[in-house]
Amino acid sequence: MLFRNRRLEELERVAEANLPSKQSKEEEAKKQEQEEAIRESFRQGDTKITAKDVLAMSIAVFSLLLPYILIICAGIGLTLFFLLRGG
Repeated sequence: MLFRNRRLEELERVAEANLPSKQSKEEEAKKQEQEEAIRESFRQGDTKITAKDVLAMSIAVFSLLLPYILIICAGIGLTLFFLLRGG
């Protein structure tokens, strides 16, 4: 009997530990409200592109293109180096 009670207590502790806390439920509710507000603003067309958005997009595009630009420049440099060296 004592062993059974101890096992039930342990199961209850494990169940309580696995349940989400009240704070996490409140945070989840706040996140959902914010997401709904963002979706609603997109539906209404209230989105405005700011200077920070343009800067972030240009940095992203530049970071994607930079390796290719460097490879092309290195190829041109090596080609010129070997052409001028051989002559």
